[in-house]
Amino acid sequence: MNVTDYFDRARIINIASRKDRRVETVQEFARNGFPFDHEKVSFFQAVTPSEDNGFPSIGARGCFMSHLGILEEAIRLNVKNILILEDDIQFSRRISHYGKQAIESLQGMEWDIAYFGHPFEGDSSSPTWKAVDQPIHLSHFYAVNGKCITRLRDFLLQILERPPGHPDGGPMHYDAALNTLIHSNKDVQAYYFTWNLGYQRPSRTDLHALSLFDRTPVLRDVMGMLRKLKAMNLRRIR
Repeated sequence: MNVTDYFDRARIINIASRKDRRVETVQEFARNGFPFDHEKVSFFQAVTPSEDNGFPSIGARGCFMSHLGILEEAIRLNVKNILILEDDIQFSRRISHYGKQAIESLQGMEWDIAYFGHPFEGDSSSPTWKAVDQPIHLSHFYAVNGKCITRLRDFLLQILERPPGHPDGGPMHYDAALNTLIHSNKDVQAYYFTWNLGYQRPSRTDLHALSLFDRTPVLRDVMGMLRKLKAMNLRRIR
């Protein structure tokens, strides 16, 4: 069983204008033997708002609303769990072996949120699930289980109702919202797999203001080529 097989649904957030990311993600899935069947595993068209409405940026609001939209879809479909990815996902070269190990272990656990991708360097000699004990500032490769799907959806809706700077948490980056839920509710069982199974592929950002290199047509093409070369190199070593 691979990582995507275990979940009722897997959704990959993609902005319609980012066909480059969509193509690269399809290639990434094929390279690792993860099938697309357009029902169980498919792209989710990202929300693209025109105003930030108190969020750190328009892109941050779009990211937040896109993850929320996936959770709402999962509730409508009455799924028991869901895997959520962003379209800059790059899988670890060892995901075939360690991914199977992660899923086999997860099947015997009580869990609410599971991070397959994160910024930590774990012990590669004995990969295992570890309770989240510090903020995880990424949300590109994680899963939500059981009743926590509705709980997380409701929590995000509460955030939308609050003004910026609210003491309980107003509009914020989506990964910060996940951290806020986990660290303010000790009964939420959140884990990360100590061998990082997925990274963010080098790619032009949609969340922040673009640099001069990405705003200038000729330089943007050069940057795209350099990022592809970097991704190829990273694929060999991590």
